[in-house]
Amino acid sequence: MDITQRAQELLTQDLQIAEHLTDAAWEKLPGYELGALDRTEVASAITAGTRSMLLAIAEGRPPHESELEPARRIAERRAIQGVPIESLVGSWRNAERTMLARLLTSATPLTTTDIQEVVRRVGVVVDAMVGASTAAYREVAGDLHPPFSRLSVDLVSRLAGAEALDPAHLDRLASTAGVRVHQPHRVIALSVGPQDGPLVARSRQALVDRLRSHVDGPILIGSHQGCTILVTADVERIDDVLDRALGDAGVPGSTAVGVGMRRARFNESAGSLREAVAALEVGRRLEARLTLFEDVIPEVLIVENRGMAAQMAGSVLGPIDKGDLLETLRTFLGCGLSTRATAAELHVHENTVTYRVRRICDLLGVESSAELVRVDILMALRARQLYDDLDVSRS
Repeated sequence: MDITQRAQELLTQDLQIAEHLTDAAWEKLPGYELGALDRTEVASAITAGTRSMLLAIAEGRPPHESELEPARRIAERRAIQGVPIESLVGSWRNAERTMLARLLTSATPLTTTDIQEVVRRVGVVVDAMVGASTAAYREVAGDLHPPFSRLSVDLVSRLAGAEALDPAHLDRLASTAGVRVHQPHRVIALSVGPQDGPLVARSRQALVDRLRSHVDGPILIGSHQGCTILVTADVERIDDVLDRALGDAGVPGSTAVGVGMRRARFNESAGSLREAVAALEVGRRLEARLTLFEDVIPEVLIVENRGMAAQMAGSVLGPIDKGDLLETLRTFLGCGLSTRATAAELHVHENTVTYRVRRICDLLGVESSAELVRVDILMALRARQLYDDLDVSRS
């Protein structure tokens, strides 16, 4: 079996090889610790990179530009997550050793020429991957402020962790990073749409730049559940500051931000972090760019319990989940109970709206349209909005 055939055979084992490389990174490289990163995301990125490497090795050529994209994406994510560049390069060297070992392990003894060719092919491919990765990493990391460090990532990871925190120990670590631990703090969660993934650094930088003009201490940066996390001393009218940041040039339109509530001191910020992530999730569902937790507490409760949402929506809205009645109710309430405005919005006659509203009232058991502004009805409609696929009729 020649080198090309051996590489092609390894392509059928790409998932197994990627799992081995993920284990090697996770267990031996700093910055890949559980809690700081999502192992599934790491494994997915390594699988894509592994396949690109094997394709190029099989054909005895440098990787194509498209095959370098996984390497660039891996590097951008690792820079955002605070993994040291040395660990990123180390993961590629692990891949190089693994590829060499598997290619050189053959039932048929390899000649000296074959061995040299294997080493050459693997070296060319890995060098290209390392070059693409380090360039992408430095491009992202070059935009970051000094607080984006291992200590910053570690502090965010501790705040996001499920284990109980030692407030005194957390304060000592934060003080090392220059955090004024006795000041009020709050947490911001940031994400961009999948199509704008490489632009997340621009969004993060816009927020940091705007906040920095209002904050004396450092802004800690890390990640949690696939979103960027900023921990900052509290800022007066923070919603205005962040809204201006979202309007800055270069910030992609898919950027969404969730803001947790203010905490009296840094070591209490874990709650604010959970709130920020929850607010971000609600904001993304409602297609809102900026969402404060205190403004969406009912929606957070709905999002965090799909079963409850289905049961509530079904018990309240089930009788009208047919025809145009549900849309008419939502529009009627959104138009301030105005028949004329609802008719214009739905492009129907006012008499049609009047009939539908009367029918809605009968089915929901209310005596007048004014009673449609009820908490349970409003919450049920919100549940339907937050869950597009919620089947009210079968709840």
